[in-house]
Amino acid sequence: MTERKIWLALAAAFAAGGVIQLPWAPSRFGGVFFLALAVGCAGEWLMLRLRDRYKVCRVLSVVGRVLFGLFLVSFIAIQGIILHGMRADPEAADAEYLLVLGARVYEDGRPSAALAARLDTAYDFMQEHPEVTAILCGGQGSNEPCPEAEAMYDYMVDKGMDADRLLLEDKSSNTIQNIENARALIGDGHKTAVVTSDYHLARARVLMERGGLDACGIPAPTPYPAQRVSVHCREYCSILGLMLTGRWA
Repeated sequence: MTERKIWLALAAAFAAGGVIQLPWAPSRFGGVFFLALAVGCAGEWLMLRLRDRYKVCRVLSVVGRVLFGLFLVSFIAIQGIILHGMRADPEAADAEYLLVLGARVYEDGRPSAALAARLDTAYDFMQEHPEVTAILCGGQGSNEPCPEAEAMYDYMVDKGMDADRLLLEDKSSNTIQNIENARALIGDGHKTAVVTSDYHLARARVLMERGGLDACGIPAPTPYPAQRVSVHCREYCSILGLMLTGRWA
C-alpha cells in the first residue's frame, strides 16, 4: 500500500508540474516532459494495484521500476554534464570566428529573449576582441517570418556592430547543420568558438568537435529562471539521443 501511495504521489506531483508549465511557450516542453513522467508513474501505480491478480501486471511493475531507475540515473548524470559544460573556455579569446547559434524569432521579426541573450553575449565578446568575425547561424522555421540569421544580423547592426564583421549562415535547421554550413563558409584552419545558451554549451562543444571546429564555448545566460526546468529537460533528451545513437563520444 505504501509503495502504491509513493507512485501515486509522484504521478500527482509530476502532473501538477506539467500543467503549470504548459501554458507558457518557452516552458511547454517541460510541461510535456513532466506529464509523460506522470503517466508513467500512474501506470506503475496501476500495475502494482493489479499485480496480485494478473501475472502480466506483476512483470510490468518490475519493468516499470527498472525503467524509472534507469531514467533517474541517466537524468542525474546528464544534468551533471550540462552543468559542468556551462563554463566559459579561456581559449575562446584566440578565436578568429565566432559561431552564434540561432534560436526562435518572433512573428514581428524580433529575436526571442534566448536569442537576444546570445547576441548580446557575442556583441560584448566582439567589442573586447575587435579582430573576431561572427557567423550568425540559423535558417527560417515554419513559424518564423525570416531566417534567424537575418534577424540576428539586424539586431547586431542596430546595436552598432560593423556589418563587415558579420557573416550569415541562413540555411540550417539544427545545430549540426549550423556547424557544417559554417565550416563550409570559412574553410579549414581557422580558430573558432561558439556562443550559445549556457545549458546548450556542453552539447555544442561535442558537435563543434565532431564538425571539425575548435570546441571552445562562450555561455549566454538563460533569460528566464522559470524556463530552466524546461530547457534542462529538453537538453537531457537531446544529449541522451546523441548517446544512444553513438554520436556523443
